[in-house]
Amino acid sequence: MDPFLYQYGIASVIFFLGLLIARRRGYISLRGSGARNLLIMMVGFLFFMVIQGYLQYAPMTEHPEGTQLPATERTTSSLAQPIDFAVMGLYLVIILAIGAFYGRGRNTTRDFFFGGQRFSWWLIAMSLMATLVGSYSFVKYSHAAYKYGTASTQSYFNDWALMPLLIFGWLPIFYFAKVSSVPAYFARRFNSRVRIAATVSVLIYLVSYVGVNLFTMGRVLESLLGWDILTAAIIVASVSAIYVTMGGQTSVIMTDLFQGLMLLAAGILILLLGIHHLGGFDQFWGHLPRPHRLAFNNFNEDPSFPSVGIFWQDAIANSAFFYFLNQGILMRFMATRNIREARRAAIAMPLILMPIAAIVVASGGWVGRALVHKG
Repeated sequence: MDPFLYQYGIASVIFFLGLLIARRRGYISLRGSGARNLLIMMVGFLFFMVIQGYLQYAPMTEHPEGTQLPATERTTSSLAQPIDFAVMGLYLVIILAIGAFYGRGRNTTRDFFFGGQRFSWWLIAMSLMATLVGSYSFVKYSHAAYKYGTASTQSYFNDWALMPLLIFGWLPIFYFAKVSSVPAYFARRFNSRVRIAATVSVLIYLVSYVGVNLFTMGRVLESLLGWDILTAAIIVASVSAIYVTMGGQTSVIMTDLFQGLMLLAAGILILLLGIHHLGGFDQFWGHLPRPHRLAFNNFNEDPSFPSVGIFWQDAIANSAFFYFLNQGILMRFMATRNIREARRAAIAMPLILMPIAAIVVASGGWVGRALVHKG
């Protein structure tokens, strides 16, 4: 089965169902602000469809493969030099300093959990992006990009299907409910049993989500600095716990801004330096084999990276949980000045920041594959 048609066939049903609900609630129409909302949603839908359709079906030339140079063996157990430890130490100090500085004067529950609800949409969008783009993203998606090419962007290009339901359905409900947690909303809407079920589900999801982050960060620091994985994970967790405890949501948002900019800069620099080293964009793109330029590399033939599996696991299950039930994400939206700012953040994230993030986290893998193909 064609993976492009499969994904857009099913996801479009969800997307247009969200538009129908938004229309019934008065957010979508053919005039005024409703027409603007409809236009934004459709532009997002067509944006991803055109990009992925081009990658999947457009005819492309491929440069001939170069002669492979002899492989060199790694002789050291760690890449760490004194400068690496200095950079890591400075980075942790800056994170703690930002968290402490912006965490001052947080005296109420509203201040701690929602930062006083005073943040603009772009700050929240950057914070959300930084939550998605972490050490695990560079490890996971660079590996996928090296092995499968631009198909590594699937997980970042599939949130659009849920946007109408999130922006015009769930966000207004949760924002105006003025609750401090997801289980609290379910308790108010249903009963205590549903609240307990929601609490258990959210805890299982978040413990797993945070655990993967800490583990991959430990793997990175093990390779770079020679630290034990568990030790590295404990250090990272401790630093995070300190600035979160000191300043709550404000500290999280401001440290996310700093970390997000750092990660974006690093990923873009990798890509630009790689393109320069290869001799220009034409050399970079031409030395990505055509199968590595597909938006969907296979339907279900490769069990380690099947498009159908990524669609159901990521676009449907994970994205729904991430945006609708992830306590940390919803608290970011709740920290905005008003519901309009929350909606802007929800629009900017998948349409602007997620495509950039997809390029950033996969840049190392794409450059590596092009370098190998060129020889």
